[in-house]
Amino acid sequence: MRFLVIFLIANAAIVAAQTPRQLQLDRAASSLLEQDFVAFNPNYKEEREARLTRTKALAKEMFAQEAKGEKTACGHQILFELESLLVSSADFKLMDSRLHDLEASIGHPSADNPNGDGMWGSCYQEWYLKLYATYDRLEANAPDEPAPHPLPAFLERVSTPEKLTAYLDALSISDVHHTGIDHEREFNETLATLLQMIVRHKPENYTVDPALRDSLFRVLHRYRNPDTGYFGERYRRDGREDFPDDLSMTFHVVSYLKGKVPDMPRLLDTTLAIKDFSYPAGWLWKGEFWNHNNMDVVALFHYGWSEASPAQKKAMATEIERMLTWCLHESLQPDGSFKVNIADGSLEDAEYYGTSFLARIGFFDPSQRFWTDRDFPEAADVKKKISAFVRAHQGSGPTGDNYRSTLEALGIR
Repeated sequence: MRFLVIFLIANAAIVAAQTPRQLQLDRAASSLLEQDFVAFNPNYKEEREARLTRTKALAKEMFAQEAKGEKTACGHQILFELESLLVSSADFKLMDSRLHDLEASIGHPSADNPNGDGMWGSCYQEWYLKLYATYDRLEANAPDEPAPHPLPAFLERVSTPEKLTAYLDALSISDVHHTGIDHEREFNETLATLLQMIVRHKPENYTVDPALRDSLFRVLHRYRNPDTGYFGERYRRDGREDFPDDLSMTFHVVSYLKGKVPDMPRLLDTTLAIKDFSYPAGWLWKGEFWNHNNMDVVALFHYGWSEASPAQKKAMATEIERMLTWCLHESLQPDGSFKVNIADGSLEDAEYYGTSFLARIGFFDPSQRFWTDRDFPEAADVKKKISAFVRAHQGSGPTGDNYRSTLEALGIR
């Protein structure tokens, strides 16, 4: 565990509580980012809205195809890339090109295929999205106890400590005013996948040079805000660097390090403080709960529960109750599906997020019920509905997972 000690020592400094300025920065994170894009392109809001409207219309058609059982892997990859561009870029020519590709894919069932380097995500253009798709595909097909493997050749661009450090450091700071690009999505997804492959050796039992692993931990501390315990992207603005908190990135780091991060009580305080803020800093998507963020929040709560104070535990339990009520009465549908939005990317992913949230709070399994000792008599019926929906749609999942992760969250193998 020498590499983990490096990370912990580098983050040993303790600062008093989250400052009012930090709270304001987190609250305003999405609006500040929009202001950055407008500074780059004064017509940004109007141009983005036009592409967003068209993307939503095409997404509705994609979800309808998926609901009918059609395999739409290529179209869903294009849709996810578009959704990523809409939150991270002002390159409207690229969006228009991808919109054209998405429209052309409607009505044409498609499957994913690997390239010569073994990377999946054939209809993605961005390398980090291909990496994301490849990891999911490898994980879905990995044996229970794989023989040791070297790291794949497609990781060549991060295959040495120097390359890894340079690549991640370049992504960790965005100057949207001047570039029209927010690196947060690429930074977040890439860091998450590299933590899985380099630190956890997943999904194929990789043999990793200790120097490469140590370098990842050496740079990781720079991506953590010691005031809040959270990880995130930095933004250059008017001669300063803003460092808003990032729920998704923090979830990835904490989860893949199994909760072994510094100052967990501070991290829990931050998580509770940002509950009413919008993505990317807070829990909410367009002003309301979203199962994807909710499952991230409860994972942080679970990892921090043993270090939490009685007041923190009470606050966390209250928030889990709120999320559960919303999930069961607003998100869960009578047919066992969960209400889908464009940020989910597919019916399959929406099903996983909702089911995973319920599983992580111990809704189905009392042994996982870390936050309460009460029973959930409705759990068996909810599990039955979700399982029925999954069985009816299992052949249509666009990710290559074919709902396996959702069934595992239900305890079904």
